[in-house]
Order: sequence, then C-alpha cells, then structure tokens
Amino acid sequence: MQRLRISAAALVAALLIVTVASSQERPPANRPAGAPEVTVAFPPSPPPESALRRDNSVDLEELLARVAASTGKKFLVDPRVRARVLTVPLLETPTYAELLSMLRMHGFAAFELGGRVNIIPDAIARYMPSRLLQRDDPSVPDDEYVTRVIKVANAAQLVPVLRPLMSASAHLAATTPPDGETGEGQLILFDTYANVRRMTEIINALAR
Repeated sequence: MQRLRISAAALVAALLIVTVASSQERPPANRPAGAPEVTVAFPPSPPPESALRRDNSVDLEELLARVAASTGKKFLVDPRVRARVLTVPLLETPTYAELLSMLRMHGFAAFELGGRVNIIPDAIARYMPSRLLQRDDPSVPDDEYVTRVIKVANAAQLVPVLRPLMSASAHLAATTPPDGETGEGQLILFDTYANVRRMTEIINALAR
C-alpha cells in the first residue's frame, strides 16, 4: 500500500512538470507561432517639480520684489508685464541697472514718476515722460529711456538715415527753420541712453 501511495505521488509530480514545460514552449494564444515577442516600454515618469525648476530662470515679479527690498524703490507694474527671466549665472538680487536691461530684453520699459517706477510694455514708452539729457551722465543706466535735442544742419534729411538705427520703441523727429530762413534744424531723439549716445556720435560725425 505504501509503495502504491509513493507511485501515485510520483505520477502527480510528473504531470505537473509536463504541464509547466508545455506551457512554456507553447506561444501565447494572442500571438501567432514564430512571431517576434513584443516588449511594451512605458514612458518614464515625469521629473518632480523641483527638477523642472533647476535652471537660472525666475519670475519677473520675484525679481521686482528683490530689487524693491534692496533699493527702496516702489514699482507700479502694468498688468501686461509678465515674463520669466533667464540669467547665466542666476542673479539673486540684480541692481536697478541690471533690472532695466532685463526689462528691455523682454520688451518692457521703466519710468520713474511721482516717487514710483512705472513698468510698461516698451511699445508705449514714447508716451511716458523721460528725463531730458543734453549732456552725458555716467550715472544714468544705459537701458534707461531718455530724450535729447540736437541742433544740426539739414536735420530733416538725417531722419531717414538715422531712423533704421533705432529700435521700434524709439522716436526720432526733426524740425526745420521757417520757410525762407536759413539756420540749423533740430533732431529730437528718444531711446535708451546707450543708443542716444551712439546716435549723438553719428550725428556729430555726419555734421563735420
């Protein structure tokens, strides 16, 4: 009887081995025999939020808050002014001059008026009051918008020559002497201080 029980157990074990082996050799029911095995690759999980922010960009609003804290200036921001600023390396707290450069690069401009700094799209910059700067002043930031009036002969003829050298947000106009009178005309320039200086040098060179 004991031998019969052992033989029955051996028979069950043999059947299990044969069943497993046949299932491994047989292709899946939904894949034809001989077809290559298809491996499904799932896309990697997106990086965490912290990894996405590991760059040198920062919201303009945050930069304005830092500059306001370091300089004591008060900013009034046009609702159309929105940007994420990229700097290499990252500027933790830019100076006011650096802030003006960032604004210009993103199509904005700043004007100090009534004890606050108004930040607007540079497309309407020409309508804002800017300082009239007739002489060079190294304390003025290069990216601040200023106005300058230059007396020069044939002022009107210089406008089509000089205008392509100025940005779309800048302004250039000329006045001429009254009819029948001779004398110098005047050029009115409105642009960033750096470009106004450059235009002044070009005008002086042309007037020689």
